[in-house]
Amino acid sequence: MLRNILLVAWRNFRHNKTFTVINIAGLALGIAAFIVISGYVHYERSYDRMLGNSDSIYRVESRFYKDDQLTDDWATSTNGYATAMKKDFPEIADFTRINWNNSERVVRNGSIKYREEHVCFADSNFFQFFRYPLLAGDAATVLQEPNSIVLSATAAKKYFGADDPVGKNLDISTISDSYHCVITGVFADLPANSTMRFSMLVSWLTQRKVFRDFWYIHESYTFVRLEQGVGPEQVEEKFPALAEKYKSGPSLRDLKWAIQLVPVADIHLRPAKQYEVEAKGNARAVRFLAIMAYIILLIAGINYINLSTARAADRAREVGIRKVSGALAIQLTSQFLVESILISVIALAVAVEVVGLLREPVMEFLGTGTGVLYDGPLLSRLALVLVAMILLTGIYPATVLARMNPVTVLKGRYASSPGGMMMRRVMVVFQFTASLLLMAGVLAVYRQIGYMDNEPTGVAIDQTLVLKAPVNTTDYKNAVRSFKAALQGIPGVRQVTGSGAVPGKAVGEFLANRRFGAPKSEERTYEMLRVDFDFIPAYGLTMLAGRAFDAARPADSTGIILNESAVRQLGFADAEEAVGKKVWLETLGSRPNEVIGVIKNYHQQSLQKDFTPVILFMDPALGWIPTNYYSVRIRPGYEHAVTAGAGRLWQRYFPESSFDFFFLDDFYNAQYRQDIGFGRIFLLFSALAIGIACMGLFGLTAHSTRRRTKEIGVRKTLGASIPQLLVLLMRESVRLILFCSLLGLPLAYLFITGWLHNYAFRAGLTWWQFVLPVVALLLIALATIGALAVKAARTNPVLTLKVEN
Repeated sequence: MLRNILLVAWRNFRHNKTFTVINIAGLALGIAAFIVISGYVHYERSYDRMLGNSDSIYRVESRFYKDDQLTDDWATSTNGYATAMKKDFPEIADFTRINWNNSERVVRNGSIKYREEHVCFADSNFFQFFRYPLLAGDAATVLQEPNSIVLSATAAKKYFGADDPVGKNLDISTISDSYHCVITGVFADLPANSTMRFSMLVSWLTQRKVFRDFWYIHESYTFVRLEQGVGPEQVEEKFPALAEKYKSGPSLRDLKWAIQLVPVADIHLRPAKQYEVEAKGNARAVRFLAIMAYIILLIAGINYINLSTARAADRAREVGIRKVSGALAIQLTSQFLVESILISVIALAVAVEVVGLLREPVMEFLGTGTGVLYDGPLLSRLALVLVAMILLTGIYPATVLARMNPVTVLKGRYASSPGGMMMRRVMVVFQFTASLLLMAGVLAVYRQIGYMDNEPTGVAIDQTLVLKAPVNTTDYKNAVRSFKAALQGIPGVRQVTGSGAVPGKAVGEFLANRRFGAPKSEERTYEMLRVDFDFIPAYGLTMLAGRAFDAARPADSTGIILNESAVRQLGFADAEEAVGKKVWLETLGSRPNEVIGVIKNYHQQSLQKDFTPVILFMDPALGWIPTNYYSVRIRPGYEHAVTAGAGRLWQRYFPESSFDFFFLDDFYNAQYRQDIGFGRIFLLFSALAIGIACMGLFGLTAHSTRRRTKEIGVRKTLGASIPQLLVLLMRESVRLILFCSLLGLPLAYLFITGWLHNYAFRAGLTWWQFVLPVVALLLIALATIGALAVKAARTNPVLTLKVEN
């Protein structure tokens, strides 16, 4: 029996090559898309799952409230939270900390020196708390002693080659600190799906004692493991009372200090916060892509079902003869199930091969190096989907055919039932509606990307070379002053300025400030941007009132300049009112600082983020806020010469430090890499879904046209023109697309407006971005149908009237 079923299936495939190819190609593309999207989605959701007991580990994030209104929400905490919580909260089973403050450091082994982005202080139990594998050293002791350091495998090779680094020394330097550390261990390189990207960890006891449990620098990640059965809300509720015991300083005294415990496995896909180190994913985009994977599979399955049921009349006589010959319903169902299994298995094999061949170029196009993960969850989901598809695409057509009346069929009077026609129309409506949604979504994504790319940032980022500040050296201030003067002498250099941050990077330094004369209850946090006299003209910032810092006015060194957001938060009516007024800056209790000017808000970071209150300052009394970057504005055509000249000067003035630089426009635009990647993913798989839907439309049209060959011949004989015949054949599809528009456009509006809420600054909605997808879908459908319709309409009616349908 099985042999006979396989033989009939093979003959059916061979005699209907077009439909077989369409079915296999459509299913293969759908399965391939499902594999790639599911791999990407699984990867995005897999962050930090390797840490062990990730479900019971939480990151302690800081929140501040004024009269029950949230004023600040930071991803970090202070060093003092952990020890106080462990002491006072029995719900805390254990904790560990990693301090990101000034973690970008120059590391030296003799003449070998590199600037490492993340060299952090970590608690002694860090490698016991988290399951990062150690290649050398004991997890219990590697970070126990002061001046101990643990390297990644890559860092160990970079500084020591093939030699065993354990027991050897490294010098670690920043602008203000230097440490001579002994290597006590080596850990395996962190997996790509790890939120924390440190390359070296220094023991907690190495940092100055005053900072080890300090309550007023929120630049550490604190992780806690809760006792079994304890919920995070129990700890969150108790924290404000604890904070009142320990926040002994005046800063933010009148605010309610609170925390939020975030599961470590959820960190990657949560919205980014201030003081967050890692690059974040987009939970909404990941959810949408997960849904898209199933939509594409469903579209491919619908194609198969539609073609199978549409061809019911072609196979009616076969079924009728088999039923008259005594075939049972189970035998007929088995025939179509086996055919469905063969099609699905072949499609799966083709899909796996396609993914294997195109994986690298696809991942390069998408801008991700994750690859496709053939892990257990993906394979199990794929198996379930495949079984469901086989049952759906096999049982439904078999049920339709098994219900045929053999007498009616053998007399040649079989026609598709109204119910079957309606079912096919419903499925086509689903395909067109999904395609319309995807097209509208692609257009919205690329409009937003274009908007962010073209919207004025309010700050000049072109033709700017940015040098990272040198580390601590002899007579540092004079060396920097001489270096800046020498840079100005390089041909092609327009301006040189130093600052604590550059556009594209969060300012990251916060102080709790208030207007002079206002009570401490009016304190709010402001980002404090250290600048010099040349910063405002170099970056082309717009002055709204007052003036920029002036080197000819010595008193300007203690003056401050506000942006518009800071003006509003301080309670001034407008920029003009703010000029000449004074502001109390945190830690400078002996004197206020005068506002000498107000600048127009500019986009310090991407347009995803709203403007924040920023205060520009030069005050030497805030010397602990460093100048981290030196920006060199360059005349066009001098980029290479200025970079080379700056490198030579660097070696003369700062031989202890590595020469690290970047061009600001590239750095700033890198903020949109994730948006561009999402746009490409959306575009690729939307095009694929639309292509699969068009393949199904082509197959249905080919079958419908073939079955109406005699009708077309009769109409031509009676004088129908080719345009009239085209209208006849296209009318049904046009009606369906217009009906889909009524369904799809409201859904597209809801989806687009919801997605755009992720951006503080966003492109507006226009009527044409909803009309264009409808027009495009009509043109695609008409082009798909038209090719077959024109061929049928041009066929000699003498030949078509001889055809027996």
